[in-house]
Amino acid sequence: MSAGDPDAAERAAIFVGPSLRPPRPAVAGAAYLPPAARGDVLRAAERGVRVIGLIDGVFHQHLAVTPAEIRAAAAAGARLFGGASMGALRAVDCPGAIAGVGDIYTRLAAGELADDDEVAVTFDPLTGELAAYPLVQIREAARAAAAAHPAAAAGLDRFVDDVRALPFHDRTRDQLRRAAAPVEAAGLPWPALAACLDAPTSDLKRRDALAVIAAVAAALEAHPTC
Repeated sequence: MSAGDPDAAERAAIFVGPSLRPPRPAVAGAAYLPPAARGDVLRAAERGVRVIGLIDGVFHQHLAVTPAEIRAAAAAGARLFGGASMGALRAVDCPGAIAGVGDIYTRLAAGELADDDEVAVTFDPLTGELAAYPLVQIREAARAAAAAHPAAAAGLDRFVDDVRALPFHDRTRDQLRRAAAPVEAAGLPWPALAACLDAPTSDLKRRDALAVIAAVAAALEAHPTC
């Protein structure tokens, strides 16, 4: 199926953007669509899409997907999976209507993470390049850095608190570099922290996006006529 073409989504649609940049796994019978805005998920269900993977959705650029829309899409007969970003948030909001997938969903459901801005990012709509980092990735990087450099643990805690105080669109690499002063004072240089930030293991949104795609593929395989 062709990416970005709503008419191509005959059986499944996966709404994804910066959480998983191309190339993306091919899923027979599914179309990759841009991050969902309000109405997109319900329209997909109403045109007969039977399996929907919600990964990314807009936050402030346009009206966001609502819990009511998720429930309406499920009532229309679609099977929904959510994770990584907007999908994880709506899976917490709508138990029974959309199945939550991945670590971020699990942490939100357990109350370990509480705010929408844990997963919010800004990105270049043409290239998909991140302009600011999601807080979940920053937290994971700090956790990895603390495990490798225990003496910097207190500085890393302050680093996360200072970054969390910034608006999500200001969590740029330059701002993170400035906020890392307490970490460097504790003996952990910025390049070492940056390496943790850029490590694939810190990119929870990408990992969870792949898990949502795998769930969609499994649902299609288990129910080939859906």
